[in-house]
Amino acid sequence: MPEYQRFDAVACEFPRPRVPLLPALHWADLGFGSGTVAPALIDGTAVRHFARGRYAMHAACQAGGIGPGTVLLAPSYHCRTMIDPALALGGTVLFYEVDSDLTPRVDSIRALLAPRDHGIKALVLPHYFGFEQPPALLAAVSAVCRHHGIMFIEDCSHAWQVAAKRAQTGQANADHVLMASPYKFFGCEDGGVLWANPALFPITPPARPGLLREIKAFKSAWSRNRAAHAPATAAEPRDPALRGHDIVERHDGPSSQYERAMENKNSLALSRWVMRRTRLAPLVERRRQHYSQWLEAVAGARGGQALMPDLPDDCAPYMFPITIAEPDPVFYQLKQAGMPIFRWDDMAVSSCTVARNYRLHLLHLPCHQGLSAQQMAWMTALVSKALA
Repeated sequence: MPEYQRFDAVACEFPRPRVPLLPALHWADLGFGSGTVAPALIDGTAVRHFARGRYAMHAACQAGGIGPGTVLLAPSYHCRTMIDPALALGGTVLFYEVDSDLTPRVDSIRALLAPRDHGIKALVLPHYFGFEQPPALLAAVSAVCRHHGIMFIEDCSHAWQVAAKRAQTGQANADHVLMASPYKFFGCEDGGVLWANPALFPITPPARPGLLREIKAFKSAWSRNRAAHAPATAAEPRDPALRGHDIVERHDGPSSQYERAMENKNSLALSRWVMRRTRLAPLVERRRQHYSQWLEAVAGARGGQALMPDLPDDCAPYMFPITIAEPDPVFYQLKQAGMPIFRWDDMAVSSCTVARNYRLHLLHLPCHQGLSAQQMAWMTALVSKALA
């Protein structure tokens, strides 16, 4: 039975973030001409839409043959929703090691595939934080998967631009699929995309949302739009002694973040409309500008450093990843101040030292297109002071 280590923050009484972690819908981001999203990843015959990326991953795992008595290979550094779909299908998960730059260790993958009765049906490889994995490494992993006859699942949850490039230039085949989470890139309310050979899809497409759900989503988008413009303000002082603690759990099923009732639900029509109409060039440019601001803000910091200090020309970053030397007190100070922070502190236990370290030491900070200059200034000043 898998063992998980989960950070329980209930005792911390963290305030709500003062800045949105993900983008909200900004009407100024929309257009009606050229420069909008590539249709191959929205309306192509190789595309299926889901309510979230995790349910697109479920369909990918299902197409790869994951079920009782079978295994998914996943990276040791992962969020729970990356592995929940395989567990929901009754499969198990084995974890390959990653290096400090989050590239997979091909030798670790080969070692897990070495036994004859390994039962492995699919392997998932993510493009972390919007940064595409090196082409040579992708080719090596893909070759290993083909040699062993297993499905290669490219996880583009953080990397919409990588998914778009694949859909525009590649051809879906029977042993290579990709999935993405557009709501992390666009200002839409939901969305998960699976791009694969149509022969792998079930005959019945995902059920479309009803009118009531569409209306609720529009109201939510409107309210999030207004909240996203609010200036960032410091939170009320909290008791500095409040601390969370780690919990060790063992169970076979998916986490509470996975809803089985949503497995075959389509994304909102509103979300797909936003995806079609968003002007990509200014969106990508703002993300890159914000990422560069973060790089400048933490340059020379003693308490932390950027995990990915070089921003490739074709990269549209999802988050700004930074490793910190001392989670206690830095993480608590930032969270208690209302800083929007994400980290994967609910993770399956593995032998990988990088994953064990990054679980608490690697913070994900927002750099999305919806952030205002004031919000960026507030966040970068707060983090710079904490890491000085």
